[in-house]
Amino acid sequence: MKLKSLVLAMVAGAALMAQGAGAATVNRTAPVVTTDDGLGGFNAHFGDTFAQSTTGSTFSDVFTFDVGTPFDAAASLTSAYLNTPQTKDLLITGLSLYRYDPVTKAVLGTAIAGIDLTGSGADAPDSWALSGFGLTSGAYAVQVNGEVRGVGGGAFGADLTISPVPEPQTWGMLLAGLGVLTTLAWRRRQPARVRADVRRR
Repeated sequence: MKLKSLVLAMVAGAALMAQGAGAATVNRTAPVVTTDDGLGGFNAHFGDTFAQSTTGSTFSDVFTFDVGTPFDAAASLTSAYLNTPQTKDLLITGLSLYRYDPVTKAVLGTAIAGIDLTGSGADAPDSWALSGFGLTSGAYAVQVNGEVRGVGGGAFGADLTISPVPEPQTWGMLLAGLGVLTTLAWRRRQPARVRADVRRR
């Protein structure tokens, strides 16, 4: 009797472990490889691939980068997958951009959430986009969340564009320069008006 109970408990435990293994979360973190755009910013392309062994898993991929000046950012993502009958094998559930502390990995401030642009239709490939303006310098991460739902797995690819924002001193110099040009133009017109008034008298 005890042996039978022990065998049943082992079978139940094995079934629970197998179920838990299929529902695992896959977490990956990788630095983004950037390419200088020649204008003070950079571009990056990144992504991930999921095999049959990850079926039934959720994932959270984090791609990190550092920016030394204030900047604007834009990112877009699209997915590709094999379509197992009646199953969308790869589903992207979120895209976000956030600043973080490189030591503690804690999120600093509020994350910028992406917009789901996935079209309508049966099992349309996922498409997401996000943008942020006037962001401060520091360590940032793009996070992609999703589910591997079918045995075909799938992949996603994303691109990131970073453009520097002029510093406040630059804006001040620009406005001061425009003020000087306006004053010079006004002074050039003043003698002409005085001469015209003298001639009329």
